[in-house]
Amino acid sequence: MPSQPQHGRRRAFPTSDTAKRRPKSVFPPTPLRERSPRFGAAAAVTGLIAMSVLSAAQADPGRAGGGQNLAPTAQAPVAAQPVINAEAGASLAFDRPVVGSKAAPPVTVAPPAAAAASAVKTKTEAVVPPAPVETTPGLKAPMASINVSSPFGLRVNPLTGATGEWHTGIDLTGACSTPVFAAGSGTVVEAGWSQYGGGNRIVVDHGNGLKTTYNHLASIGVAVGQAVAKGAQIAGVGSTGNSTGCHLHFEVMVNDKTVDPATFI
Repeated sequence: MPSQPQHGRRRAFPTSDTAKRRPKSVFPPTPLRERSPRFGAAAAVTGLIAMSVLSAAQADPGRAGGGQNLAPTAQAPVAAQPVINAEAGASLAFDRPVVGSKAAPPVTVAPPAAAAASAVKTKTEAVVPPAPVETTPGLKAPMASINVSSPFGLRVNPLTGATGEWHTGIDLTGACSTPVFAAGSGTVVEAGWSQYGGGNRIVVDHGNGLKTTYNHLASIGVAVGQAVAKGAQIAGVGSTGNSTGCHLHFEVMVNDKTVDPATFI
């Protein structure tokens, strides 16, 4: 009958052959709590050796790069920075200064066109002399043949014989119905009977305040408002109104005042 374990579990013991095959350690057995510090020291020594090798490689890049001779890169010296100390609780402010600007004074520059015109005007005035003043408007004689029987100005009245009469025009002699021509181009502003002794009368306005009148006419060949050309026949010589015979009383008026017609024809 097999033997029963006394305590419920059988403990195995190594046989003599197994004990012979296990190598014996030359060091005595060390407890587990004493192995951890020794292992940490070994790791620290290994790290120091690795850092030494890396520093040597950085100090001699030619040796680490397979023998290549590379010139070291020059580095600019680093300037020493001043040491700034501040008290505890000090506050820093970064306020910007007030920046202002002042507008430049206005510059007055003459426009190029005005300056050029002024220069041209100055040069023209210095070089070109002023044009002469024209004294004649270029009126034409109202008759083909000019024979003055009574000039402009003071005279003796041929009807009354009174002296000191002011003659407002010139009298041109001619046979009755002799053609009368317009002294200049213009517009007829009067054509008909004059109650002031002129008889049949024509007035032509030439513009710019210049007018001519034709008096004592035997016939009138134009109407009021009609435009006439210089030298066109407008009437015939007569003796109507205050007249002693056939003649033409011819007047020139400037701004409605009679002037000497001899300076215009």
